[in-house]
Amino acid sequence: MSEETAGLHALPQVKEWVDGWGSFDHGSFVLVNTTVAEAVVLADILWPRFVEYRGGVFLGFRFDAEGVDTWLAELDGDVPRVESMINHLHLWDIMNPAGDAEYVALSALAPRIAEAWRAALLLRLPDRDFVVTVADDPEDYGPTLYLASA
Repeated sequence: MSEETAGLHALPQVKEWVDGWGSFDHGSFVLVNTTVAEAVVLADILWPRFVEYRGGVFLGFRFDAEGVDTWLAELDGDVPRVESMINHLHLWDIMNPAGDAEYVALSALAPRIAEAWRAALLLRLPDRDFVVTVADDPEDYGPTLYLASA
């Protein structure tokens, strides 16, 4: 069993599934536990659309023109700093971990989301350079992703 698979099987909901069904497969688990609306929303987070505005690139699901304008004024037009401010995502704000295994899983999930964002940026905006980082300091507010122009 790979480290990734072992992490998946450490999650209580997956353990319960395996105990009930004897095995695990992604398709059946999603079929029983996920609505189409949940899948569409997660797809927007995991493989985001981007909005180009006032020289910056913003996550579609985080974009608000008024907020960008406010931060551009506050940060003296520093587009990468504004992008980082708008384009940060605390995983604890969108998922509520229940127990240690889920906290560990979110820490492992954050770099995978960062990879997906990098791939989506490269596909959609191949002529621009971006930095996607993950912060996961135990003293901070959980795993957090940041996206900004390089």
